[in-house]
This record gives sequence, C-alpha cells and structure tokens, in this order.
Amino acid sequence: MPSPIRSFINLLAVAALIGVVVWREHTWRMRSGETPALAPTAVETAPPADSSVRESELLSANGQLQKQLIAAEARAGALTAEVASLKQSIEAAKPEPVPADLAKQFAQQRGLAFEPAPVWSPAPLDSILEKVRKVVEAQLPVDAASARSRAAIAMGFQSEPFDYREALVSLAQMTNGGFYEASSQTFFYREEASLSRADGREIFIGGLASALTQRQAGDRLGNPYDPVNDDVALAARSLINGDANASRVRFSIADQLNLNFDRNGAPTAPPPNYSAPVYLAEIWKFSQDKGSLFVEALAGQGGNAAVDAAYARMPRSSAEILHPEELYLAKPPFEPVAVEFKEPKVGGLDPYFTNTAGELGAYIALRGWLGVEEATLASEGWAGDRYCSWPGGEGFGDHLFWKTVWRTEKDAKEFFDQMRRVIMQRFSIPWRQSYDALPGEFRVDDPRRVVRLVLKTGGKTVTLLNATDPAFAEALGQATQRW
Repeated sequence: MPSPIRSFINLLAVAALIGVVVWREHTWRMRSGETPALAPTAVETAPPADSSVRESELLSANGQLQKQLIAAEARAGALTAEVASLKQSIEAAKPEPVPADLAKQFAQQRGLAFEPAPVWSPAPLDSILEKVRKVVEAQLPVDAASARSRAAIAMGFQSEPFDYREALVSLAQMTNGGFYEASSQTFFYREEASLSRADGREIFIGGLASALTQRQAGDRLGNPYDPVNDDVALAARSLINGDANASRVRFSIADQLNLNFDRNGAPTAPPPNYSAPVYLAEIWKFSQDKGSLFVEALAGQGGNAAVDAAYARMPRSSAEILHPEELYLAKPPFEPVAVEFKEPKVGGLDPYFTNTAGELGAYIALRGWLGVEEATLASEGWAGDRYCSWPGGEGFGDHLFWKTVWRTEKDAKEFFDQMRRVIMQRFSIPWRQSYDALPGEFRVDDPRRVVRLVLKTGGKTVTLLNATDPAFAEALGQATQRW
C-alpha cells in the first residue's frame, strides 16, 4: 500500500509542472502582443494609443482643405465676374453695324447683292407696312379680289365670304424687315430695330434677303397677287421665300455679335391687322417652310450655285416643291400636264374665275373634311388640273367644274374615293344606293345640288361637276364633252 506522504509529494510535483506550463504560455502571449484570455473587457476594446492621434491629424488636414476650397471658389467667382465685365466692355466698345456692312456679309454668304448699292434709309415700321400695302393693291384690283374670294368658296377652300385683298395685304406684311423701292434705288429698313442687337440684324437681313431673292427672280415671277396660274406662282414664291428664309437663318446662326440682346432698340411688334382665312395662311406658310426645305434640297446638290440655277428653270408646281428629289431634280424634270377649257361659256354665262389648284390646292380641298394623312395621300400623285367657276343663283352657291390629272391610275382612284367622302360631308348629303349606281361615278341629282364625280375608265383623270341648278348642270355636262 502506498505511503500517504509519497502521494502528497507526487501531487505537489504535478501542480508545480502545471504552474510552469501556464506561466510560460502567459509569458509567450504577452511577448507576442496577444491579450491574455482572462484580461478585462475594457482592455479588449480599448484602441491602440496612436489611433486618436491619427484621427486628430486627419480632421485638422480636412479643415485646412476646406479653407483652401472656399478661398479657391471665391477667386473663381471673382474671375467669372471679371470675365463677364470684360465681355460687356467688349460689346460696348463694338461700333454699331451699318446696313452696308451687313449687306456685304450677306453677299459673302449667299452671293446676292444690289448692283449698284442702294441708298440705305431708316424708316418707321408703319411706313414700310404702307409701302407693302400699296404694292399689293396695285397688282390686285378689287374686282379680281372679289372673284377670288367667291371662287375659294366654290372650291371648298373657305366656307364664308371674306376680304381677299385685305387678307393678302396682311400676309405680305408678315415680311416687314425692309422694303426696296426700285424707282429710287432705296432700301428702307426699320429704324426702331437697332442693328446693334442680334434680333434687329436678323429682321434687317430678313427684309434684305426677301428683296434680293425677288430681284433674282425678275420678271419670271409675274404678278404674285393675281396670277393666271396660282400653282405656278406658288412654286415660284416658294423658291423665292424659301431662299430668303433659309439665307436669313444661316446668317443669324453665323452672326458673331450675338450677345447683345440687352441693348436698347428692340424691334417692336407689328400692329394687329386683318386675319387671313386658314387656307391662305397655310399657303403662305407653305411658301416659307416647304420653300426652305426645297432650297435646302437644292443646296445639298451643289450649294448656292444649284439654288441660283433654279431661278433659270423655276419650279412650276407645288408638287415639285413637295417632292424635289422625285420631281424637280429628276432627269428630265417634271412637267405638269396642261389642262384647258376651250370656249368656257356655258348657258350664256362666262366663268368669273378659272385657275389651277395644284397638289397643295387639292390637299386643301380635302383637308377641311379629312385628316392630314388621308388628305396628303389622296393629293399625292397630282400631275395637272384646272377649274372654272360660274355664278349661281342668289343664296344657292356657284357652279364649278374641276378637272384633275394624276400620274398613275392608283393616284386617280385614291383622289376619287376621298373626294366622294368630302362631297357628302361638305353638303350634308345622306348616302343613297343610287348615287353609286355606275362604276367610277358618284352621281347626285337633287333640286339644288347636282354632282357628277367621275373617274375616267382606264385613265388617270378625275372630273367634278358641282352645280346648284339642274338646267345649268345639263348645259355644263354637255360643255365638258369638248374639254
């Protein structure tokens, strides 16, 4: 049996050995930087002694950078103000442009100029508007204007009577930047529109460009206010107005003195004038907008030289303005079909008006009752037309005969179909089966409305007879046999 003393001694030896192992482990951990497992919690989470110092340094550096940023922004603001001040000083030091200088710039850009140079004369806006009025009234007699107003109703362009002459004056006065008086070789420009301002210079160039492009056209323009062929005149005006409008826009874009709208001498708004009917306003807008696109198409083929060449061979239809690549620039170029009415006296009555509507006129006749897309598709493919109007009974409306020619049979059929719809809507005609009894013909025989809309079999022609008296309709139907 073991002795109790020996057991106690063995127990002390084991305890001593465990103590040595634990002391060595603790010493090793302390030397390696590892916190002893029995260390207090506060010791575990406490940051190193140099962490707070580093954070303080970063905060201090950030504060210094913020101060530098504020100082730099202040300097930038001062520089911006100085630049703005210098720009204002430069603008103020620029001499006011004179008409001759602007005309020279325009000539360098577009290649058009007065030869010899005109007298440049500032004039009140009212004076320029009055000069425009006198030109229109001199070329559009009162009787002619009355006939045109009446025919517009017969064609369905307008539903109520209006002052055609005053309407054309108001549209002509839309171009009011200047007026060239050939007799005195003087160009009058708006005195209130300062040439020191970009908007004043643009107005001046608009008037100058219009005068120069009209001179470029010369006698080929004819009488633009009472032409014998409205469509030919519209095509010419579209070239002239489009050229002037496109040239004005290009000049304005290239104008280097464009930071001066704050100067005195802002252009004044023209006074209110007669409100032209929608269809005439649309024709005027066509000559400006579609004319500009037509000129741009020409310029794309050969610059100013290609545009100048168009004045030698003027476009002859609104169709060419609408489709320059397909028609005007074709080889050979498009030629409208001439439509004539020989011996147009019917029932002892001479027509009070005869003219050509063109593709745009066909569109307008349809557009009052159809959507834009439908009217556009139905009027495309136009090749020629002519219409005549005779006086009808008081309160019942006038008589009309309109012959249209189309480039394809499909084009003719599309126009026929849509015009048939328009006639029923325009005159509130409820459909009857008898109206469509004959193929290619829409026929109405009412006491005060006789209609013959005919699509020529196998052809490209559509005719419209619209009369308000059966006897006159019969005589007109016989006359159309020779047309």
